[in-house]
Amino acid sequence: MAVSAATTPVGEGIGLAPLAEIAAALALVVVVIFAIAWVLRRLQVGGVAGGGQMKVVAGLALGPRERVLVLDVGGTQLLLGVTPTQITRLHEFPDPVIKVQPGSGDFALRLRQALGRGESS
Repeated sequence: MAVSAATTPVGEGIGLAPLAEIAAALALVVVVIFAIAWVLRRLQVGGVAGGGQMKVVAGLALGPRERVLVLDVGGTQLLLGVTPTQITRLHEFPDPVIKVQPGSGDFALRLRQALGRGESS
């Protein structure tokens, strides 16, 4: 009894249909990842920052991973030392020492101002 093996002609390849399916599935996964990141960013705007009651007023890098921040919490400003392992309150200012500008963290507004298309402050 002779067993014949099924052979594929030499010129015939895989084809483009499976590759298109794989590319579409990969694109779908990337879109889902970006959608989840967008939703998480939107949820953190009001929840994590205390509904706009906490703002970073100023910051200064002291080293590659060390910073000094001035944080405004309900009208009281705190001077914080931030390292990768801890956050230390260095001083508390009962009266604000740095004026808090509303919307100063709005990237879109700052970009428009830099391009000369927005309102000037």
